[in-house]
Amino acid sequence: MGSRPALALLDILRDEGVDRVFGNPGTTELPFLAALSQTDDAPEYVLGVHEGAVVSMADGYARGTGRPAFVSLHIAAGLANGLIGLLNARRSRTPLVVTAGQQDRRHLQQDPMLSGDLTGLAAPAVKAVYDIQHARDLPLALRRAFALAVRPPAGPVFLSVPMDLLGEDTEIEVPARTPTPAPGPAPGLERAALLLGDATRPAIVAGDGVGREDALGALIRTAEACGATVHHQPMADCLNFPTTHPLHAGMLPPRHDAVRAALAAYDTVLIVGAHAFTPHHYTPGPALPPGLTVVQLDSDPDEIGRNFPADTGLVGALAPSLHRLAELLRDRVPDHTAKSRILRAGERHAAERDRAESAARAAYSRAPLAPWAAAHAVARGLPPDAVVVEEAITVGLLLRRIVRLDRPGSYTHTVGGGLGWGIGAAVGRALAEPGRPVVAVLGDGCTLFGLQGLWSAARQTAPVLFVVMNNGAYRTLQDTYESMGGQGVCPGTDLGRLDFTQAAGFFGVDAVRAQSATHLRELVAGAGKLTRPLLVDVPLRP
Repeated sequence: MGSRPALALLDILRDEGVDRVFGNPGTTELPFLAALSQTDDAPEYVLGVHEGAVVSMADGYARGTGRPAFVSLHIAAGLANGLIGLLNARRSRTPLVVTAGQQDRRHLQQDPMLSGDLTGLAAPAVKAVYDIQHARDLPLALRRAFALAVRPPAGPVFLSVPMDLLGEDTEIEVPARTPTPAPGPAPGLERAALLLGDATRPAIVAGDGVGREDALGALIRTAEACGATVHHQPMADCLNFPTTHPLHAGMLPPRHDAVRAALAAYDTVLIVGAHAFTPHHYTPGPALPPGLTVVQLDSDPDEIGRNFPADTGLVGALAPSLHRLAELLRDRVPDHTAKSRILRAGERHAAERDRAESAARAAYSRAPLAPWAAAHAVARGLPPDAVVVEEAITVGLLLRRIVRLDRPGSYTHTVGGGLGWGIGAAVGRALAEPGRPVVAVLGDGCTLFGLQGLWSAARQTAPVLFVVMNNGAYRTLQDTYESMGGQGVCPGTDLGRLDFTQAAGFFGVDAVRAQSATHLRELVAGAGKLTRPLLVDVPLRP
């Protein structure tokens, strides 16, 4: 039985588990909107007033549900506005299926208003592009897009769909969905167990693949089986290992010299699901110290040996691979050896955490707050089961050092670098997991980039606590300028004092200004009781 193109599109969305469409429509999307309005069980349309917020909401929703999110953008200009979100999604490996309506094909050669090279524009920011020119090709391309979006490395896939094609009065066949078999453990785990089992100072680098593939529990078993110290990958996007665990040693800094120094203490390292350490600032030399034995495990075969040589490279699904590796290690590493390593690591890491805790408490005062105090107030105020959506740059680095989280999915960041992601991502996350408190910790510059997302927060009545760290500057750029020996004031980095309570009020979001670290902590502690969005403006010391 066939369906008309727009209805066929809806049939596939329902079949792929899509229950929401994130979009900002225009004339080229009218056939799709008409199909939505005429279908009783159509997905809910979640409107954003800027495409940056639209794609960010879809990003947060996909991460919260574990399914590809569907995005509908408008023509070349709408796609261009959404590119920053697509770049973030590609770097963070968030599965999205994105469409944009192209101008009517019957006058496309005349260069009509709003037309453009959609696939050319999208190609650098997505995994693959499809330029649909025939209605019969749309269902097959959509099936491919959903499958490709989740295949390692996951990411966004784009389709250009002319408006007249969706409105055609023609019947097309919808191919059935083919279930993909669950991937299994990697071959060669015995060799990995031999190398890790013989190590005297083993370590693990927990990459974002662990969080994306829900392999946190499996990694805990592996680490405990050999007593390996665990570092998060630089600027991790997920919680990949519990920060409460005695083996957790914090995040590796995003510089090769710092990674090399941190890993020099070990003789063998297991690198799991990490995208090549993602350096930020250049430093000479490799990321890994000489003589280090490297075991690399990833579900993406392109990652193996990509930026550093591995003594053994393993390709397979992370959770079953790690569970099997843990079993093999328990047969090789004596129980008393693993427990002794865990005990020593716990004592060392507890002392480090105590130093950070003391530094933060010593910084407590009334507003404007010291960054340490603000980070500590958020970390200690978080209600149980909270989700932290972090786009705070400088304060975020402090927050990572003192936050105590252990549930998968409880920390979300984007390493993509495109500012303005946090507000929309938090709204999407709240829609995906309505039972969990969502606390968005944002820099003031990041907030300015994504401010339109507050409109959607109010429209959706999303119970998100938005915490804006207001230092009046692009502080991370100023810090980098000073570290490079810059003299005087770095131009173009001063934002001035901004009142984000007024900005929130304009969009219909309640707002309050934090008066002290204790006040901020109380506001964060109340995040689980929110029934609508609330913004907290946190003045920080320069």
